Amino acid sequence: MQGRYDAALKQLEGAKSGGAAPADVENLKGLAHLLAGDASAALANFDRALPLPEARLNRAIALLRLGQNAKAAAELEKIANDEHSPLRATASYHQGIALDRLGRGAEAEAALNRALALDPSLDAALLYAGFLRERRGDMQAAGRAYFDYLKKHPDSIIAKLRFGITAHLAGRIDVAKTYLQQVIDAAPQSPEAAEARKFLVMWE
Repeated sequence: MQGRYDAALKQLEGAKSGGAAPADVENLKGLAHLLAGDASAALANFDRALPLPEARLNRAIALLRLGQNAKAAAELEKIANDEHSPLRATASYHQGIALDRLGRGAEAEAALNRALALDPSLDAALLYAGFLRERRGDMQAAGRAYFDYLKKHPDSIIAKLRFGITAHLAGRIDVAKTYLQQVIDAAPQSPEAAEARKFLVMWE
């Protein structure tokens, strides 16, 4: 799923020349279409690549891209519950996204927590978990998630912004000022900087 469209196409050509199985080729075609923004075409490729495990996951992600969140959540749950699948953590992360879009916040957070338990290095799940914790009002838990994320990604503007805001909401004004100012200094023209200024103006 990660990488560029042209890189996916090169991989696809290599698979063809190397005599890859048809399911593998269809899966790579689907990835190329997904990276190009054509989730509908990607879905058709992934359908033809089943029952390849990677294709099952990628098919569910395509459904997610198409806004078919209920179907995506159901498919991702099957993968996440498969104890023999090496894709459980990634499936749990995407399941969390699908469940959140369906308005099932508690279940979404549980899916993200499962993703992190399966793979503590899955930083995207850590950041998303912070959003959900913040939204339900647990600023301490949200701040901890953002801070842990910043340990690994110290230049993340969005994590600095959210950490600053949660610090503000938790009454830690000095910490909030420090991180919100860092957002402005790092990307002064960004939407995140505009949001940070709203809070800094409060304390002038």
